[in-house]
Amino acid sequence: MAKYGNEEYLKRRIMNDSWHLFLYGYANKHRSEVLESLEKDYPLIPDSDKPVALYFNSLGIPKIDDDFSEKDRFLMEFSNREFIYFTIATKILEKSMVFDINMLNERLARLISLVNNGKSVEQLLGEVKRTRDFYYENYLKYVKGLIGEIPIAELKLPYIDLTMFAMRYKECMNMSSHFTVIFDKQSPLSIHSVREINTLIGSRITGDISIRVAIEPDKWESYYDSYNGRIECPHDYSTLELDDSYQKYMKSLRSSHS
Repeated sequence: MAKYGNEEYLKRRIMNDSWHLFLYGYANKHRSEVLESLEKDYPLIPDSDKPVALYFNSLGIPKIDDDFSEKDRFLMEFSNREFIYFTIATKILEKSMVFDINMLNERLARLISLVNNGKSVEQLLGEVKRTRDFYYENYLKYVKGLIGEIPIAELKLPYIDLTMFAMRYKECMNMSSHFTVIFDKQSPLSIHSVREINTLIGSRITGDISIRVAIEPDKWESYYDSYNGRIECPHDYSTLELDDSYQKYMKSLRSSHS
């Protein structure tokens, strides 16, 4: 499979642009390989001024074809948002585990106390993963009618402020750049997950978390956020063309309207 033209330039743009980005490109093996390789090129390093790549081939809950008319919209939105937030927090903590555990516990003591009032990074990671899995499993049960509600009260850590988490983590680890969250979209998402990702894109958080959504040009289900506001280019995000997919898409649109 052919490389992208000017591939190194594209990688630098993906990692260093200050705006959130939609990356237009065919959903194929090469796109995934290029995006995933950024994790190796931009690792998590303490005392660093370089951005950190966090690659996800899935970020959000899959689309489920069920009748939501009798479901609690707030509960579905909340579950999707917290699943996404805890998924990102899990990856940050998992990448941290390659470092000396005593150093981590010392440096991240303030973050551990703020988020979970716990005693160790291992304890925090375990709780974050449990909450992530809880929202995924119980959301699917809820929308399929297997349970009447999502028992959030069972959780020790029911929600997380993702921006605060990223900011405090960076402070503790003396990191001055941002986390680049790269979502390589492969399959349809719950509309609630799409809207929650759009809410992140519409937020002024790029100093700590910068979102990259890799899609085929017609494969993003909505540009509305969880508050029913529309995210707009260039006000909220910019775009980057990885290949000719966007040009061909626009050409087909023009042909269909001529």
